[in-house]
Amino acid sequence: MIVLPDIHGRTFWKEAVKDRENEEIVFLGDYLDPYTDENISPEDALENFKEIIEFKKQHPNNVILLVGNHDCAYFYHGVGNASRFCWYLLRDIEKLFNDNIKLFQLAYEKEIAGKRFIFSHAYIHKLWLDDLYGKGRWRNKSIIKRLNKDFKKMLYGLGFALDCTSCYRGGYESYGSMVWADIREIALFQEPNIGDYNIFGHTQLIRPIVTEFKACLDCRRGFLINDDGKICELNGTEVPLDKKLKSKKKYKFD
Repeated sequence: MIVLPDIHGRTFWKEAVKDRENEEIVFLGDYLDPYTDENISPEDALENFKEIIEFKKQHPNNVILLVGNHDCAYFYHGVGNASRFCWYLLRDIEKLFNDNIKLFQLAYEKEIAGKRFIFSHAYIHKLWLDDLYGKGRWRNKSIIKRLNKDFKKMLYGLGFALDCTSCYRGGYESYGSMVWADIREIALFQEPNIGDYNIFGHTQLIRPIVTEFKACLDCRRGFLINDDGKICELNGTEVPLDKKLKSKKKYKFD
């Protein structure tokens, strides 16, 4: 399985999927709104996104397109937005998203080496789920299906819930949503709230953080998950485990 973290107009995904088009490929979201210091124009990012959508259409059964906070700003326009939001391409982007809504989902789950892996743009807080669905009412194995079903319905209440941000990202809540949760919010969390192992992006890192229960992979390159459930570089080299998430590491917040 190939995992592709935040795109933001970058084309690293093309090299990552080369000669691997028939493997399972999971994009973790955030396709648009490029960083200004990376010399990628919003127009270039949009064309790159169109290529990703076409890639999904060519490989509908093994390519998974998740959505991030930047994507939700266009899906749920009027609920909230994200940094570098492209107002002058808004109509084109909204149409592209809405015309292809069936191709996207909020989260993905897969059993690998006997473990239930959960993929999402950011970490999924149980407190956020409690607020969304009611305390204790979501604790079952169908929660990912429910989230994706509600997303496909474009429920506006879910849009407001997804806009939930903590003080670490300029919000007022004590925790962020599954597209906004900051890595500093989860540094003390060890075991995952859902499944056995959580994989996400959202917080740009110099190098990946991989622990016994979760991994943040937003490093501007793709990663491989082998048949044993180990996270590796694309050349097969296993990424070493960190003993715990450390808030002292250098991050680029978005």
